[in-house]
Amino acid sequence: MNKPNTIEEITEQWHEMARAKEFDHYQGRRMALDHCRQYLQSLSKSLDMERSRLRYLAQRLSDHFWAHNEAHRTKDTRGYPGHHGCRVRMLRGSLEMHWYYNTFVRVKKGKGHAVFSEHIRRALKYRYSKPAFNRAHDWERPIIEETEAGFEMVRIMNANLTHMRRLVRANLKQLDRLEAHLDSLQPPEH
Repeated sequence: MNKPNTIEEITEQWHEMARAKEFDHYQGRRMALDHCRQYLQSLSKSLDMERSRLRYLAQRLSDHFWAHNEAHRTKDTRGYPGHHGCRVRMLRGSLEMHWYYNTFVRVKKGKGHAVFSEHIRRALKYRYSKPAFNRAHDWERPIIEETEAGFEMVRIMNANLTHMRRLVRANLKQLDRLEAHLDSLQPPEH
């Protein structure tokens, strides 16, 4: 057989092998199971890479917020300083995008302020509710809304990746069961 080049050719070759009388179907079965397993493992790695790309995109959204925050760090800005902050991180393989509220307390016998951060809980499935940002300054509200709208899209895509990972793991388990089942089949008696 010639080595197939296209998806159509590969599909046709598997179809022909399935119907071939003069073919070692034991070897074909081994090859099909191995290819299935390799595909699922490759898909799992691809999903990990996709999550890394989503993290990068979420970080761009966060950096956009922080660029606006820095631009308003002057005594001339009404509502200085901004109190909201966001963070993007990977924690135990999970992509997270969080908001928090900062309180600034003047340091005794010194210059500057101590910053105390309070995590804001996400009330909705994929985004923070608007009331979560009620304490935002006028200049903060639009940039928080822009950033959170982007975070929502990333959260939805990330949830889809998580669902796909579950399906891949489920198929790997079913593939093991199928292999054991095929191995247990008895040939016909003559």
